[in-house]
Amino acid sequence: MSGHSGSTRRDISHNAFNDNTRIHQGDVHINHYSSPRPTPHTGVIRVIPYPRNEDLVHRRDLIDKLDELPPPTSESYSAALWGLGGSGKTQIALNYAYRRCDTNQECCVFWVHAGNETTFAADYKAIGTKLGFDEQLDGTRLLNAVRTAIEAMPKWLMIIDNADNLSLFGVGRQAQAEEETEQQGHSMRNCIPCAPQGTILWTSRDGHIAGTLVGASRCIKVQAMAVDEARHLLGGILNITWTTPGIPRGSGMNTLLEELQYLPLAISQAGAYMKRLSMTAEEYLNYLNQGKTRWEVLKVSDTDRHRRPEVSNSVLETWKISTEQILAESKISYHVLHVIAYVDNQDIPEELLVAAAYSFAIDEYRDEHEDEQGSAVQISELEALQSVARLQEFSFLNLRRTEGCERRYEMHKLVQEAIRYDLRIRSLSENTTCNGTEQLEAFYSAKSLHVVDCLFPVEREQASWVQREKYVTHAIRVGEWAELSNTEVRTAHLLRDVAVFLHYRGRWREMKPLFERVLGLRREVLGEKHLHTITAMRDCALTYYHEGQYIEALRIQKVVLELQQPVLGEEDPDTMWSMGLLGSVYFGLEQYNKAEILHEKALKLQRVVLGEKHIDTIQSMKDLGYTYLMQGRLDETYEIAMKALESAREVLEETDLDTINVMKLLGQTYTEQGQYEEGEVILVEALSVGKHTFGEKHPLIIDLMRELARVYNRQGRYNDAESVCQTALNLNRQAFGDNHPDTIAIMKNLASVQEKLQQHSRAFNSGGGPGSLWVAIRTQHHQHQRQKPMGNTLGTTTMTDHAMYTPSGE
Repeated sequence: MSGHSGSTRRDISHNAFNDNTRIHQGDVHINHYSSPRPTPHTGVIRVIPYPRNEDLVHRRDLIDKLDELPPPTSESYSAALWGLGGSGKTQIALNYAYRRCDTNQECCVFWVHAGNETTFAADYKAIGTKLGFDEQLDGTRLLNAVRTAIEAMPKWLMIIDNADNLSLFGVGRQAQAEEETEQQGHSMRNCIPCAPQGTILWTSRDGHIAGTLVGASRCIKVQAMAVDEARHLLGGILNITWTTPGIPRGSGMNTLLEELQYLPLAISQAGAYMKRLSMTAEEYLNYLNQGKTRWEVLKVSDTDRHRRPEVSNSVLETWKISTEQILAESKISYHVLHVIAYVDNQDIPEELLVAAAYSFAIDEYRDEHEDEQGSAVQISELEALQSVARLQEFSFLNLRRTEGCERRYEMHKLVQEAIRYDLRIRSLSENTTCNGTEQLEAFYSAKSLHVVDCLFPVEREQASWVQREKYVTHAIRVGEWAELSNTEVRTAHLLRDVAVFLHYRGRWREMKPLFERVLGLRREVLGEKHLHTITAMRDCALTYYHEGQYIEALRIQKVVLELQQPVLGEEDPDTMWSMGLLGSVYFGLEQYNKAEILHEKALKLQRVVLGEKHIDTIQSMKDLGYTYLMQGRLDETYEIAMKALESAREVLEETDLDTINVMKLLGQTYTEQGQYEEGEVILVEALSVGKHTFGEKHPLIIDLMRELARVYNRQGRYNDAESVCQTALNLNRQAFGDNHPDTIAIMKNLASVQEKLQQHSRAFNSGGGPGSLWVAIRTQHHQHQRQKPMGNTLGTTTMTDHAMYTPSGE
């Protein structure tokens, strides 16, 4: 053997040949393959799939942060851009790649799409081809060979784009699958070059990349554009020259950018669409504001040479990748995401998110134990918070503020739109159902209503105001989906609770559309004569009363009483309260005799049925007192006001709205009796308590200011009267506008005070003062004369709302 160089000769026996037959086999060559060791490439290689983006808007804060990151370690330099899909991560990375090419001519640059194993391997294959590798080389050997070759280069940069599924790199909840991959030697993470002369820049939608694949200090969150950046982007697409302060007046550009929430992808798609169709911003906004065309416009996906052609550029589809990833990792997070798609996108309390997570656990239990008895299994608070954190990592939720120990979140409203759009498409195309009967849209919108309804307290007490305020906007928002979720009755109940709260807080403009919505829902589902519908009609009459539209209030309230009395009877608390409201409407119309008859009747019935100390009885005493006051029956007014105040202080808090209202009546009575000091004392006390409890913008507080100004005027303290009256006028204008009867009455009072101060000269010279006020009063009174005669100066706050909180009719 040793004597046969380059070949081996062997004896072969026990075969078809004779023994000792010698056969020469020829030369035997043994080929052993191992990971290739390519020689370092001497030229500069650059593999970038996109051309330079000449229209890129320089987002200084992000680009500068990227350039100013800490210096590389002894091993390698890495950084990451992470944020919501469509926020511009890829474009910033592309800009970084070309700037590296410009500043370092010897630097090799490579681009890898890391959306999945297929795209990752395909781009490594393209790099291998550029490096001159054999076309037969593939699989793990190709990946390792590319890594080895890049590590040997003197200067290099690799962009790993769209690394949204971090489990492919050994991070996340799919660890088991990744471990199996690593055992096979196929881990994508092991194929990433690592050398001190190189740089890795990642882009990802998953914020969990920070602290796992890349150090947290080297990760930059990419969010929506700044206003000037968004203007620059849209202006560049439309070839508009932007002038100071930034937009052509009346062009609608600012409104459009705000509607798109300054998201680069949405702005780019809108600009391209407008340019192609020669459409103005107002026209585009008009389509966005129409329910039928909004999704049609938003789903447009124009080709972009700076993005992958096989990936949709549609605003409504760009986040589908992320939602599918969340579904694969956490069903709880997926459920929460779809529930909050139907609430308001601003100021989402953390407890709402946790409640949504708990609702998922209940649904899962019901699905798995339909035939079993027992309580639903609850997930832990930690699991719920983890589900919220996962949505935050994908930038679906952004932590906006912390008040004390409470956290509030914000969700991009276009993301909400995309979630709802996806549910609609899936429901239509797949006829998908949840729990066997409900379509996806109906299921999640109903679940959202349930969560908010459970969190919104119905108590009237001041202690509940903060909690209720947190959910006003969310309740209003979920109320928009009543027909979609087939929850008209429950939605109407929640919206009425919200409207009653707003009424008590004096936010009458906000409550009106809610009461009207409640009436519409109940009419459609329950019918015109149902007690709940009648209650909703009465609520609408109350809103018209507060607005000073007494004719309309009278028309509706007459119908309400006609429908209630035959069904409930006169002794029902609801009927008695409706009598009082009708009396107050007549009071507003200065028909005091009719008002007196109704208030006396209601009071008599309430004293018998409810008792002297009941809050409804106290309110009727106060309302009757105002009627006496306007008729000049001061002794009767004083007597009933004192009784009402005594009862109110006995059964109510000093800070209760009804107590303050009765104090106001007593203060006005003292004033009309000429007891100005007594009137001032009680009005100042009521004003102090009321301001502290309700704030100075509450209509009752404005009325108290107005009455206090009248006291000062009677006392000859004209400067004090003018100051207080001017404050009341400004606040009432903000709340109700110039044509409201209370605004007109306050203007009249102010003009009277200014006349007495003899400020005519200043008034005519400056355009203010009594001269111009009397002109405004005459104009506005003429517009409003059919609603409120000027003789009534008591305001529209005499009618309070305790019965709105009672269960009758509900």
